[in-house]
Amino acid sequence: MKQLLAFRVNGDSVEVAVKPDATLLSVLRDDLRLTGTKEGCGAGDCGTCTVLLDGEPVNACLLLALESEGREVETIEGLVDHPIQRAFIAHGAIQCGFCTPGAVMSAKALVDRNPHPTREEAAQAMAGNLCRCTGYQKILDAVVGWDQAPDVPERDDHVVVGRRVPRIDAPELVSGRAVFTDDISFPGMLYGKILTSPHAHARILRLDTSKAEALEGVKAVLTAADVPETFYGVS
Repeated sequence: MKQLLAFRVNGDSVEVAVKPDATLLSVLRDDLRLTGTKEGCGAGDCGTCTVLLDGEPVNACLLLALESEGREVETIEGLVDHPIQRAFIAHGAIQCGFCTPGAVMSAKALVDRNPHPTREEAAQAMAGNLCRCTGYQKILDAVVGWDQAPDVPERDDHVVVGRRVPRIDAPELVSGRAVFTDDISFPGMLYGKILTSPHAHARILRLDTSKAEALEGVKAVLTAADVPETFYGVS
């Protein structure tokens, strides 16, 4: 049975009915459609889903939504042209950008309580935010120099050689407005799940999908027989 959750999100009072086991991340993304907060590992290891709860960084994938009752949640959508965001752009601390919203929120929590962090303090504060692209150095440059980031010139795509130019999609990535595949939602959308053999290198001789097709909500079961000209997989 769902319970009513009343809390504040980015300064606005919000009430939403949630399941007792719903995470804060699922409520933010699925119920409130605040998809700037990303789901990475779903286990509290990567920091991609970092939001601020009463000003402190938390992994939204681990926190039950009901634990935020009566409290203040701040997501990447709550930041508008914050100096931290400008610093991430200026220092080139963004590449694919999937982890950027979580990193920005952790950085904001740090500078809110310590406006002039050392590089060591910044590294410690950002240790819970994993990034596969940047090598971390530019992220630390942005955090340490957040209040004195150099101005980034406006893009001129006809004059780029020898000039520092920002990523063309940097503003969207640093603000959480960039849309990744998992952020897409539309009425009637179906979800697929890949099922593989539990036995390594098994040769599948026969598949009986009748029980799966009879399950409530299942619209179709696709097998290799449905794509006879495809002889490889990309899962």
